[in-house]
Amino acid sequence: MIEMLKISSKAIKDFPMGDAHERICPVYLPPNYDKKRKEPYPVVVFLAGWSSKGSSYLSDESAFGIPLQTRFDRAIGEGRMPAFIGAFPDGTSKLGCSQYINSPSLGNYGDYICDEITSLIDKEFHTYSSANFRAVTGHSSGGFGALVSGFLRPDRFQFVCSSAGDSFYEALYLPSVNLMMSELEKSGSLVKFVEDFLNHPNPKSLPRSKGEALMSLSMAACYAPNPSKAPLFGDLFFEPTTGKIIPEIWKKYLEWDPIHMVEKNIQNIKKLKFILLEAGLQDEYGLQWGHRQLAEKFKKHGVSFEINEYPGTHSGQNWRFEPRLINIFSKMFS
Repeated sequence: MIEMLKISSKAIKDFPMGDAHERICPVYLPPNYDKKRKEPYPVVVFLAGWSSKGSSYLSDESAFGIPLQTRFDRAIGEGRMPAFIGAFPDGTSKLGCSQYINSPSLGNYGDYICDEITSLIDKEFHTYSSANFRAVTGHSSGGFGALVSGFLRPDRFQFVCSSAGDSFYEALYLPSVNLMMSELEKSGSLVKFVEDFLNHPNPKSLPRSKGEALMSLSMAACYAPNPSKAPLFGDLFFEPTTGKIIPEIWKKYLEWDPIHMVEKNIQNIKKLKFILLEAGLQDEYGLQWGHRQLAEKFKKHGVSFEINEYPGTHSGQNWRFEPRLINIFSKMFS
């Protein structure tokens, strides 16, 4: 069963980008949910990828697809997974995604997820109200958000699962410079490119190159925020006419690369009970390489983790959330 919760967020209200602070958060409730049962329910927060809302995980309109809630109902009914509550928050921003971190340009999306969403779920439903029974997971930008939420806020999440989470920025963002420059040159200016994209009657119909360019451009407000610099409200790490890398700005981006975050946040990370890393072997963005580097660092520091790779690309992996959660719950209730 899916319930729709309304949230009026203080954390993301009145910031330069102008993102809406009134949001809808779909909540998955297991079969025979009982708010009076003796044992509370564990909670899993699902973070979606760039430009997607959490609700996207719950919709599969193909003839052969099985929506996540159906998979979860079946796994719980068959005794392969404990009954749990799932939250699917909306972390989108005007230009795509917030990356689920605090930004003076976008809003405090990290606080929105870690404090407001988790508190709302605990208030409305029969939960443990404890990080020991709370997991955060997500794919792509959502995988990044899951990692960072765990790295920075082990007081809110003790279990983390990253599905192809953004990492290894040298391989992820540097190759996109040519694409961004090409699209900006076609449009004539950065402002024109953003305006044309946002004002298009159906942005999803635009060539993929434009969406990919906006995806990379939109990271400026997340990693190098500049609240006075519209329309991105952030600084680019390259010169848009030559492509020359700007070292001081690129450094700001790298500070948010999970690989670079490990050493700085290792004391928090070592508090986590379990981290699960998953990625396809043919991921178009090379995110399996980032996960492998994270795994090396986790192993070095004695962090409890597991890394899985499988034949597949960046998309078409939502079905894997079922075995991922079975894995996580086996650790949570061991």
